[in-house]
Amino acid sequence: MEQNNALNAQHNIVLGADIGGSHITTALINRQSRTLVPGSFYREHVNAQGSAAAIIQAWAKVIRQSMQAAAGVQRIGIAMPGPFDYEAGISFIKGLHKYEALYGLNVKTLLAQELNMPASCIKMANDAQCFLQGELFNGAVKDQPRAMGFTLGTGFGSAVAENGVARDLSYFNTPFKDARAEEYFSARWIMQRYKDISGQTAKNVKAIAGIAQTTPVVAALFHEFGANLGEFTATLQPAPDLVVLGGNIAQTYSLFKGGLQEKIQEQGLPTTFVVSALGEQAALFGAAGMLFA
Repeated sequence: MEQNNALNAQHNIVLGADIGGSHITTALINRQSRTLVPGSFYREHVNAQGSAAAIIQAWAKVIRQSMQAAAGVQRIGIAMPGPFDYEAGISFIKGLHKYEALYGLNVKTLLAQELNMPASCIKMANDAQCFLQGELFNGAVKDQPRAMGFTLGTGFGSAVAENGVARDLSYFNTPFKDARAEEYFSARWIMQRYKDISGQTAKNVKAIAGIAQTTPVVAALFHEFGANLGEFTATLQPAPDLVVLGGNIAQTYSLFKGGLQEKIQEQGLPTTFVVSALGEQAALFGAAGMLFA
């Protein structure tokens, strides 16, 4: 009996991983208690411009650290940015300033070899899809049957949920203004816009946000970002009723909320925006949940 209980406990614990444009976050998830396994959460920077071997090794290193927190973990769910053939495990990321070295490679097989485990034990899904699934599971839109999710960070992710099940929308490549959506709703836009108006180069979005309260032109920059997001939302048909925002830029919501709300009201949209309640953990829970979908 004790042996069966131990076996059942092992099967309830899986690893969730969230791969972003510059980092990997991993943790063990107890799907029965809907909690993170203590001591299993790790986040590390990854050089997205590195070689394929270096990227795979960096990911595997962090995954191994998390797996040491419990014995017998055999399944891994990974939230991965696109474009990507998630079923086959092949990367088609190109021209997005990240993971160019992985283009055309079977990432799932390479990672499985590095971890010395069968590729069938690894399941990959879109990162925005996993983010929204996690927020539906126990976050800002918990138990909502319908919702949309936008992740604002190194790239622009999008997903929609119907009957509580999330799927990828791939709005990143949607034409918007004079380019595509990702060029407006990512860190690149904020960094470049700051350089345009100040003539200076900032370290990151956080540094720019830090001076918004005392620098009117920076406050105007975030207002413009929000207005653009509202304008983009107005192009969606039908307009979403509920959108949850995630990613690092969502942490600056108080700075771009004004521009967003003005545009939403101007367009007469029914859309309500909320910010992620789970932060980084959303994609971890969502990726782990995909293993049982």
